Amino acid sequence: MSQKSVRFALVDCNNFYASCERLFQPALARTPIVVLSNNDGCVVARSNEAKALGIPMGIPLFKIRSLIRSGKVKVFSSNYTLYGDLSRRVMEVLSRHCAEVEIYSIDEAFLRLNFFGQTDASLTDWATEVRTRVGRGVGIPVSVGMAPTKTLAKLANHLAKKRTVTGVATLNPGDPVMAELPVDEVWGVGRAYHERLTRVGITTAAQLAAADLAWIRRSFGVVGVRLVRELRGEVCLELEPPLNGRKNTMVSRSFPKDISDPAELERRLALYATRLGEKLRQYDQAARTLSVFLWVNRFRNPRPDGRLCFTRAIELPVATNHTNELIHHAKLIGRSLAEAGTPYKKAGIMAGELVPAATRQGSLFTNRAADLRNDEIMRVMDAINAADGRGTVSFASCGTSTAIPLRREFRSSDYTTCWKGILGV
Repeated sequence: MSQKSVRFALVDCNNFYASCERLFQPALARTPIVVLSNNDGCVVARSNEAKALGIPMGIPLFKIRSLIRSGKVKVFSSNYTLYGDLSRRVMEVLSRHCAEVEIYSIDEAFLRLNFFGQTDASLTDWATEVRTRVGRGVGIPVSVGMAPTKTLAKLANHLAKKRTVTGVATLNPGDPVMAELPVDEVWGVGRAYHERLTRVGITTAAQLAAADLAWIRRSFGVVGVRLVRELRGEVCLELEPPLNGRKNTMVSRSFPKDISDPAELERRLALYATRLGEKLRQYDQAARTLSVFLWVNRFRNPRPDGRLCFTRAIELPVATNHTNELIHHAKLIGRSLAEAGTPYKKAGIMAGELVPAATRQGSLFTNRAADLRNDEIMRVMDAINAADGRGTVSFASCGTSTAIPLRREFRSSDYTTCWKGILGV
């Protein structure tokens, strides 16, 4: 099959977080919905009805309290357990209908369409069928945009959401509609690119596609050239392979209330180190370096120098994913950073220079017997916590409560992942 007949599709869940909440509360079908960030800080997702009310992205919760009290807006705390599970179900449906899928984010996936004898008409029928299957099988509405390149597919998805009733759109290079699409709708054109392009009179996707490549190269480098070529229908971006290994991973949280007590700060670091160890073992990786970050409440900062962030990184004696080792080193770093009486608002731990756990290198001073014993302890702890719930077995440094404290005043149930959260009919 020639390259011209290959198409890319972008499948995007519509207002994903809001749709997840509506799925189990259908009475909210036309109610404005907003979803809040961790600790109920600010708005991170909005339904179309909430957007129509003029609620901006990122607005703090306290600024829309009056709307919430009036009953005009339904608010939810972030429920990433629910969103992650429903995302997995959507991606499973897509994988059953296309062999080549790149999961781009929690609510988006690129698909490479290379079916025998495919035409624009047959692909439209296929996309309509996929939308129906996702809707019936998972209950989440999606839009599908199809085009010869990933960049054009992203634009096509925008058209599918904003300008169609079917939720499916196809876009080809040079289509007249590109002259109507603002240049900042193009995938990869951020605020800085938008300002620079606007200054030279490039305000639409069609104008960017027609721009001189030599000027684009001088002004925006190879990334800009690749972007323009994609708009012209030349495939520069293929599907990305699955992510098998990461270079680093981090656990960070804001505190519901400022923490000034060093002992409580150490307990929080132990909780974060526990979660970090679970993530490392989940991906069969071990960390060679460990970093700890502490952020001071900017509005109550007592320091004369006004410094807000404190961080320190160390190289671990041996690469590890053992929770007890991570807790030990995190607490040592925390003690070197924390100052009694300083109100800390947020903390984080990052594991860096990750290596495959099976090939981590020891040293002349490594106690091999202790290392094997820790491996077995971690395996047993993970098995128990997987079967009976996270935190069933934990280290004493975490205290009696092993849940990472978060403000979740409006959180919904874990309808699909917890027996207690299953709806009764």
